[in-house]
Amino acid sequence: MDISRISLRPMRDGDVSEIENWPSYKDAFAQMDYALRQNGWLDEYFNRPGSWCYAAQTDAGIVGFALLLTRGAKDAELRIAIHPEKTRQGFGRRVMISLMEKGFSELGLDTIHLVVRKNNFSAKRLYDRLGFINRGECTLLIQNVSVEFFKMDIHKQEFQGDEE
Repeated sequence: MDISRISLRPMRDGDVSEIENWPSYKDAFAQMDYALRQNGWLDEYFNRPGSWCYAAQTDAGIVGFALLLTRGAKDAELRIAIHPEKTRQGFGRRVMISLMEKGFSELGLDTIHLVVRKNNFSAKRLYDRLGFINRGECTLLIQNVSVEFFKMDIHKQEFQGDEE
């Protein structure tokens, strides 16, 4: 499958139920499975004012989704999830680049923030390569479990776009 053919489109009602029926994440990703399920990210943010929810689409269907959640007038928090059977295939990079282009160009954001689990080494490496800067650490309660994160962000002027 050609990962360059990924496009982001606004999330539709039927997309949420499709994503909630994806297979479970395995191994190192298992702890993130809650984001895909009922009462997960999409139930929390889909159709919520100040949230932009996008499906990552290829000719074969939805391979992931991405969220930009308003944190201020010109900044937002980014969240991304890739289909459990599509991880580690380059989809995350394409989706991230497309989402940052939308955020900075179309939505007029100045800063995009994210948090990444300290044990999600592949995601942390991707964010570093895309230009995100580590701004500290935090511990959040996720499903009644304390989880350690790195706090990262990127400013519009630091974003280089798709320079592969």
